[in-house]
Amino acid sequence: MVGFGLADLDWGDGPEERAAAKEFLLSVLDLALSRHRWEELAYEAPRAEGHLRAYRAMVEAFDPATARTGAGVLPGPEEAAMASCVRHRVLEALPFWEACVFCTAGFEAPDGRPPHDR
Repeated sequence: MVGFGLADLDWGDGPEERAAAKEFLLSVLDLALSRHRWEELAYEAPRAEGHLRAYRAMVEAFDPATARTGAGVLPGPEEAAMASCVRHRVLEALPFWEACVFCTAGFEAPDGRPPHDR
């Protein structure tokens, strides 16, 4: 996920939803830290584990009750396809919607195909 902060995420409307959302994000990070599906990456990511650990610590310390509320912070479901690179499985937020950060950097897709145009 590129281009936005934790306060930009939709953490839910009440304490229970916020706690569940935070626990979900932490479980996703834990899965990534277990190197789940890393073999699909088309590149080596020697610093990824350190970045994931730092991000997990940020999420752990973040209080979702302080997040911004209101529509338009992140794309809604109807806009999700515009903000996602299917080939690299990355969600991008404004101002990065124009092109995938991996496609524009010249990385190949997990299936070995060259970068694509959006």
